[in-house]
Amino acid sequence: MFAGLYIRVSTLNQVDRDSLSTQESRLRSYCEANGFQVYKVYKDAGLSAKDTKRPALEELIGDIKSGKVEAVLVTRLDRITRSLKDLLSLVELFHEHGVKFVSITQNIDSSGPFGRFMRDLLGLIAKLEREVTAQRVSEDMHHRALQGKWNGGVIPFGYTTRQRVAKELETTGMAKEEALLEASRSVPEGKRLYPDEKEVEVVREIFSNYLNTRSLRGTTNRLNSLGMRTRNGALWAASSVRRILTNPTYAGRTWYGKRRTHPETGRLEKAPAEEWSIVDGEHEGLVTAEDFKEAQEILHSIERKPTRAFRTYLLSGILRCGQCGTRMHGYTFVKKSSGETYRYYKCHRYVTQGKAACPGMTVAAGKIEDFVVRTLMELSDDRPFLNDKERMLATLREECEKTMGGKDEELQRLAAAERELQARLDTLLEKLETGTIEDEDFRARYQKLKQALSENRLRHAELAETAVRPEVALEALNASFEEIASFGSGWDFLDDEGKRLKVQTVVKEVTLHKDRVDLQVFLDVDDVTHTVRDSLPPPS
Repeated sequence: MFAGLYIRVSTLNQVDRDSLSTQESRLRSYCEANGFQVYKVYKDAGLSAKDTKRPALEELIGDIKSGKVEAVLVTRLDRITRSLKDLLSLVELFHEHGVKFVSITQNIDSSGPFGRFMRDLLGLIAKLEREVTAQRVSEDMHHRALQGKWNGGVIPFGYTTRQRVAKELETTGMAKEEALLEASRSVPEGKRLYPDEKEVEVVREIFSNYLNTRSLRGTTNRLNSLGMRTRNGALWAASSVRRILTNPTYAGRTWYGKRRTHPETGRLEKAPAEEWSIVDGEHEGLVTAEDFKEAQEILHSIERKPTRAFRTYLLSGILRCGQCGTRMHGYTFVKKSSGETYRYYKCHRYVTQGKAACPGMTVAAGKIEDFVVRTLMELSDDRPFLNDKERMLATLREECEKTMGGKDEELQRLAAAERELQARLDTLLEKLETGTIEDEDFRARYQKLKQALSENRLRHAELAETAVRPEVALEALNASFEEIASFGSGWDFLDDEGKRLKVQTVVKEVTLHKDRVDLQVFLDVDDVTHTVRDSLPPPS
């Protein structure tokens, strides 16, 4: 019976007391004593068992489904998972494929009723232990929050911590110990928020401008036009500005409990407002309590302008700005005095980030939609274009054959690259076990190799899915021509949603430039398109 041996350590400091090599040695000895033949050893180093998203475990599951593994052996249940839900799911998978599951140190063998009982019981105990630990941590954090202390996590914009200051000093070439000592002089306490001089100015500008203009968009545009940037140097977006305006941290408050972990799924969910804890914090506020309160009142009093609400926008998702390439969304405005409705497509980047991000393109919805529909109607009657189908089919047949050859070669290259990456990964794990590599160096190289392996596998899967055979491609192209030729059929009897779907069946993309419109007709085969380029007619 071919066995897959699964071994894991969750943190690098476990290597000495419960190393990968120790687990592997125990499992191999068990196999020799019980007549198992080792098919493969699956190793996950430095990874938690809170879920099943682990490279080696995913590989093991794939081998089980393909019939390569007949038994799965672990030293303890918590090596493969700490979640009862995941454990039961895995065991169900094993049962479905006739795979035996054994935990050698806990005398669990899923082929017998007592083994299944012990498996479930130990799983419940592990789940209880995890939930009790999570509850204890939550209570500790809640207690800290009630005392006004910061609980860690993402450092709010406008603030810094000793650790962040030390890391910034390290980037200048300063040694780690020296950087930490220097940071402690300006930031005395370790787990406490301190104002960041550079970012404080931006936060106060956000509140000041918003209180004066009552406009999220206007405030965002002003920040970007003044050259003020986010912590990572990006342009501001209205959503980021709103997040700062609604965060009580900036008024010197500490909050906790807006989200909680679901006891069954382990996922974060929003908690009811009455369960939130918001108290005075130890840190210094960057704006007054009065200004913060006024900002909340403005945010709650201003009704959002209706957008994309009155009818379907035919070009949603396929219209792009010719200035920056971003999608253009439909916006509906109602004139209060007359109730008249106006519909426009606007560059999303310009709307959310202002002229600093893009000069912006705006066009009346009716004008661009009528233009596209009229162009498609004309194309459906374009005899030279439609009669050219046979030449295009012959060209496509030739291109498909060339493309398939290229894809086959690339698939082979990707397979070879995966073997090489896996070999490098195994070598790295061996170095960790033998102590010939430092933990920090291992972690960095391991993550880099794991990322490369993941990207390689993703590309392999994408390529395999898009390897369209010539006969399929030719049939799809022929169908696309038929769709274009019959575009105008029944158009007047379709509702708005039906018209949108019909347009987007034929059109891949529409790009709006200052002097023209590029309309790409999608021919359903890889990147094969037909582009119609014309100028948008002036307003009548």
